[in-house]
Amino acid sequence: MKITKAGVLALCLCAAPRLVSAQTMQFTDKGFVSVNFGAQVGSDKIETSSSFTLYDEPASVTTSQEVKGGGYFEIGGAYRVYRNNLLAGIAYSHTSSDAEVALNATLPHPLFFDQPRTVTSSQGGSKHSENVVHLFAIWMIPVANKLDVGVFGGPSIFAVKQDTVETVTVTETADLAHPTVSAPLNRVSKTTVGVNFGVDVQYLVHKKWGVGATARYSVGSVSLPNATDNLTVGGFQIGAGARLRF
Repeated sequence: MKITKAGVLALCLCAAPRLVSAQTMQFTDKGFVSVNFGAQVGSDKIETSSSFTLYDEPASVTTSQEVKGGGYFEIGGAYRVYRNNLLAGIAYSHTSSDAEVALNATLPHPLFFDQPRTVTSSQGGSKHSENVVHLFAIWMIPVANKLDVGVFGGPSIFAVKQDTVETVTVTETADLAHPTVSAPLNRVSKTTVGVNFGVDVQYLVHKKWGVGATARYSVGSVSLPNATDNLTVGGFQIGAGARLRF
């Protein structure tokens, strides 16, 4: 443990002069273009509820599905707008995932009063996708030779497509205790505005070309038909890719 502490202290002492001098450094390029591949982490649950009358008695159907994160792709860039370090940027990102929908129905009996039947089922293939335009201001901080760190934030415009259950159909079978409940998935498109903020790290490998990594948190919410609550979209994104300075 003593050796580890001594090593960390020595590293800090060696890096201190370089970091101090970096405070006076300026971001000299006009801007950059970035391409990232990574993953979006975050999940929310869609729960729907519908009630109707069947055989002169109340019936109800509820569904539940979890919307998870997945892989994402992003392309963007920024251009210097104030002094040397402040840039205005825009980025487009896409992510998608699939989920399973669980269904639970309480249905009246066609022959006997006050003897409800319970039907449970599930189906896969519920798709979710987010196409997002991130607008942001980014402050570029040169921290070492060829290494820059950008801190950014701004609004995000989410175009969301989500499969959800809007209508159900009850079909009686020869076994009256086990009717069939059909709940086809319907694709809903929604647009909403949220926010994003994060950090972008860039390292120049050769002249204007480099590599980088981005960590971003974005969030918004959309309303869906029959849903008991709004769906939270976005999440924590972490990715890496190429950088081109100009």
